Amino acid sequence: MSTRESMSDSENVEQALNEHDMITEAVLADAYEEDGDDEDAEPITAQKVLEILETAWTNEMCAPELLQHQSDMLELMMSQVAHMEEQMKDLDKNDFRFVVHQMELERIRYIMASYLRCRLQKIEAFTQHIINQDATYDVADKRLSPEESKYAQEFATNVDEYFNKVATRYMPNQQRGEAEQRVVAPNLMSHVFLKANVAVSGVIVGVDDEEVDLTPGSQHIIPYQLVSDLIQRNQAKLI
Repeated sequence: MSTRESMSDSENVEQALNEHDMITEAVLADAYEEDGDDEDAEPITAQKVLEILETAWTNEMCAPELLQHQSDMLELMMSQVAHMEEQMKDLDKNDFRFVVHQMELERIRYIMASYLRCRLQKIEAFTQHIINQDATYDVADKRLSPEESKYAQEFATNVDEYFNKVATRYMPNQQRGEAEQRVVAPNLMSHVFLKANVAVSGVIVGVDDEEVDLTPGSQHIIPYQLVSDLIQRNQAKLI
């Protein structure tokens, strides 16, 4: 029996997982470079993609409005998950390290699913407001991904047809301006818990123009609208 054939199951698992870690980061780096326009852009690691998604998930869950989509990061992470699953197919299912890696995959799937579910809930709650708002943004700043934009348009059309079928066609005096009356916008002045990522000076925190200086790691309760720009610039995150 050869040396390779006589390796223990645990050694096989460890070697495969180590190779898998290097391969998945290379896959992510290649995918990132293919999607990016800058040839000198630094490769992105699997850990960095996961950190970006976790931050986007937390911010989306806590923010009253729809934030900018992270579809590129989602695609990279889904590619990683698929590659990890393929690499783990032949591993011993009873090995503890396999179980740990499987639990991590389930955690990543949950984050991605919860992130997308939260965004869909906001799209359905504030459909027309989001569509109107997104139409004013440049392509790079749009909140909706192409798939979400298509879904929002179809959802808005279906809602309008339903209202017309069951109600508004029987009330001709209400049809004019009725669509505008149904536009629901999020409450941007609702308070959120904020944690500063970097030092930010002169942040307005009240209607009387009261200002505070944020220090890295400091936590605050502030109306969302006053700090939404900090979230978009990644100078702070919601918790």
